[in-house]
Amino acid sequence: IARMVYNDGLVTIIGMAAIYAGATLGMTLEQVLTMAIALNVAAGIGAFGFGYVDDRIGGKKTILISLVLLTIAGTIGVMTTTVAGFWLAAVLIGLMMGPNQSASRSLLSRLVPEQKHAEFFGLYAFSGKMSSIFGPLVYGGIVASTGNHKLAMSSIIVFFAVGFVLMLAVREQEGIATAQNAEAAALIAP
Repeated sequence: IARMVYNDGLVTIIGMAAIYAGATLGMTLEQVLTMAIALNVAAGIGAFGFGYVDDRIGGKKTILISLVLLTIAGTIGVMTTTVAGFWLAAVLIGLMMGPNQSASRSLLSRLVPEQKHAEFFGLYAFSGKMSSIFGPLVYGGIVASTGNHKLAMSSIIVFFAVGFVLMLAVREQEGIATAQNAEAAALIAP
């Protein structure tokens, strides 16, 4: 559930960034496309670098760190009045987007017995698609009622905060132990 919420915020920021940049900063399509390329490169770098962090401190803490930094980046993006400030926010979002998504998948793989991976990753993919409609609806609803893109983007930051709070309830070590016990039981079952 936590992943559905924070992923909706992330998907919405990515999906609405071009509209937001054009409406609030007057960025051209070429500028937005260049920024999108930089964001994806940053995501790859972040996923690679934070892979080591995930291995050392675990998926839950890695996700929590990424959510804090995504909240900060989103706040910078909303508060800035310059293209340079928006670039800073976009690169930070990219750096945290990669680790957020990769740590979410690796955490799921640790919390689920191996013989159940296909089922749970199918549900993971489906739930991600289903939940990704709420952020754009909120964004669009706020813009339609107020005409204010900054307010609309600010509301999406709430998805990161709620996802963070929900993530605090995840008992990572207990879940890993349960998955390992289920795998061991499946090996000795007739």
